[in-house]
Amino acid sequence: MKPFKIIPLFLLAIFFCQCKQEEVLPNAPIVNLGGENWTKSNLDKLIFENFTKPYNIEVKYKWNPYETNFNRTLVPPSESQVVPVLRALYEAWMMPFEKLGGKTFLKDNPITKFVLVGSPEYQSDGTIILGTAEGGTKVTINNVNEFILDNEASLVEMLTIIHHEYTHILNQTFIYPVAWQQISNRWYTPTWFNTDQVAANQQGLITPYAKASAKEDFAETVAFLLVRGQDTYDWIKDQYPDAAPIFKLKQDIVEKYFKDAFGINFKDLQREVQQALSNLFFSSRL
Repeated sequence: MKPFKIIPLFLLAIFFCQCKQEEVLPNAPIVNLGGENWTKSNLDKLIFENFTKPYNIEVKYKWNPYETNFNRTLVPPSESQVVPVLRALYEAWMMPFEKLGGKTFLKDNPITKFVLVGSPEYQSDGTIILGTAEGGTKVTINNVNEFILDNEASLVEMLTIIHHEYTHILNQTFIYPVAWQQISNRWYTPTWFNTDQVAANQQGLITPYAKASAKEDFAETVAFLLVRGQDTYDWIKDQYPDAAPIFKLKQDIVEKYFKDAFGINFKDLQREVQQALSNLFFSSRL
């Protein structure tokens, strides 16, 4: 969604000047934001044992503005939010793919870095960005300070973000079929936010954001089917008979894509994600 970040030349000049005069290392901690005199905490050890060591995934939760869009006002994540977010990702994203794709799936098709941001990223057009995939293997997750593990809407939102962004990463290894681009091509628009949910569904798009482009349509459809589930998808399809063939065609293409590209039965993946979401929701309420 955000392919590049450009550092202004005057900032580069200041940076190199500081390196020369004060010998500040490029990865020096950000003072007064918890980075100074840093030692490994229990949280850091948990991340290392469960994400870094087995999957080579780096999780960055200590604030570093150079990892985010510094043209926007963002806040650091609360440390108390890190474990709930990671638990949701581990159980309802990582484990289903590992179970259906094999033990090496997440290494063969990796996310190598998660950057956690406390707030959403507000845009000038009134929309907000809740997550981005960039550089092929890096995913930024925004608004983690509002995440509530035992709140169904919050859980669905968080898991939709990760499955949407991971679909973009999978598409860099195996692009979605060319036929997909022709299905809803006439409805794609950069002003997708002017369309409401009903109008999008009537056009055969599962969410308004699916109207942004073919690749966003594909990622939204995959994430919706996995996180919101087959029953919800079918309910929407049944509400709009004229669009029903489009929704069916899109699901058929998604299922064939996962089978041909990764040898994964998509319906089985759906069931695994749905079961994980149910387990997370109910166990966190006990």
